[in-house]
Amino acid sequence: MKMPESVYVLAVYNRQYRVFRKLLGSSLVSNVANPILFLFAFGFGMGSFIDTMSGMDYLTFVVAGMIGYSAAFAASFETSIGAFTRYFLQKNWDAILSTPVTLAELMMGEILWASVKALFSAVCVLIVGWIWGGVPTSFEPLIALPIVFLGSVCFACAGLVATAYAKGYEFFAYFFTFWITPMFVFCGVFFDIGRFPDFIQYLAWGFPMTHLVAAIRPLTAGTEVDVAATLLHVGYIIVFSAAAFWVAHRKLRQRLYD
Repeated sequence: MKMPESVYVLAVYNRQYRVFRKLLGSSLVSNVANPILFLFAFGFGMGSFIDTMSGMDYLTFVVAGMIGYSAAFAASFETSIGAFTRYFLQKNWDAILSTPVTLAELMMGEILWASVKALFSAVCVLIVGWIWGGVPTSFEPLIALPIVFLGSVCFACAGLVATAYAKGYEFFAYFFTFWITPMFVFCGVFFDIGRFPDFIQYLAWGFPMTHLVAAIRPLTAGTEVDVAATLLHVGYIIVFSAAAFWVAHRKLRQRLYD
């Protein structure tokens, strides 16, 4: 595989951006309004029954979780159902691959766009959380954004794995049921994972969402940051991303060229 050229990666990214501008309303509803509604419901609804979680205000606890979840959902949806539609139904990938763009460059363009879109969704949640008083500091959360972007890349790569193996839209029921939903409920979004049985905790630490939330929560909450632990979390996310990209590229190359 030759070294990808950034101009082709950006060309794929630009194509997705142009389409996004035409579908701005529906995209904002699913990728921004949905996580904000969850933040409001759990932050204020559950917050009226739970004062603190892991030594911090419950709304503050939930903000970091919803930032991670909003990024995960946006990136995963874009490179699973969205990418599968472009590949399988609309045949856009066939058209792109008939140009000098390679499969790796196409995938990187898809991942870059999905990650930027996911970061935008996460920033919206962060701003709303700050307005509602769930973000007690103003500078540290900005440091969390590059980590959120790396997490978005990871989730985008995982979405492409699902696309690589999908033979129809029905396949994504498995992806969202056994990938997105467990991250939503077990990975520290709404509750400290220490409250779950041991086998659930072991499962949770296998998901990149747990590592993303654990890395960004001290930054959004304004608590002490364990630099070594944060680097380990980020390292796990990077390794997972590379592995997922390799699997997706290998399978897609088989499906498209063999």
